[in-house]
Amino acid sequence: MAKIEATRKIEYKRTTSYKRKSYSSSIKSSLPKELWTEVLGYVASTSLADLFNVKLSCKDFSELAEDFYIFQQASLKKVPTNPFCLSNLSKKASSFLELCLKFGNPESLFRQGVIDYFSLGRIKSGLEYLKRAADKGHLEATYVYGIILLCSEGELKQEGLRILSSLKRSNSGGMKECRKRTKTLMQSGFWVRNFIVRQLVMCCREEPCQVLIRNSGWESNDIELDADDDALCDACSCNCEVKWFSNILPGKRKRMRINWLN
Repeated sequence: MAKIEATRKIEYKRTTSYKRKSYSSSIKSSLPKELWTEVLGYVASTSLADLFNVKLSCKDFSELAEDFYIFQQASLKKVPTNPFCLSNLSKKASSFLELCLKFGNPESLFRQGVIDYFSLGRIKSGLEYLKRAADKGHLEATYVYGIILLCSEGELKQEGLRILSSLKRSNSGGMKECRKRTKTLMQSGFWVRNFIVRQLVMCCREEPCQVLIRNSGWESNDIELDADDDALCDACSCNCEVKWFSNILPGKRKRMRINWLN
């Protein structure tokens, strides 16, 4: 009797093992790989926790989730920006973030661009990361990239003015949230060593914008920035953004200076 019972248990294990293997192997064949990748990309863009749970569910999903597209789409909103928190991440989590950067995740490119440019002093690579993120439509990267160019000279300044003006016109309702997320990253705890020089553009109107006369000290807050847009020319509107951005940089009072350029 005991021998029969043992045989039944063995047969049960074989059956369940076979069924699980059959179900797992059927996942890839049930839909085209491109479609599964799209599905997992959507999961990654909404919740990393859900993505990791899906990967743990079966081997096929774990393999499908290694596609570069998944890393490009992954949402990093809940990943800390503080460098001290990042240094305490597990090896697996750190490897995941490295792959996000390698495969061009927009948020990852933005964060690395800010760190390279402002903290590590790697001007060239910082601008390249920010431009790549901006080209992918990343709002905050476009904002910071535009401000940096606006504080440059010659053609770069004009390009910065064009980028920032276009961003403000096309995302007028989302600029407050854009500034909020930018401020969160800039004040996340990394050491700022490279400061922008506020080279403000002169007002393009024959009579200076009235808001400039009223606010000669340029102490506009976040609400005033948007409220005054209708009364400002593009140059003055962007100058207000430069003022706001320079004010959120740690240590700004010690290192900041202003140049007025035509």
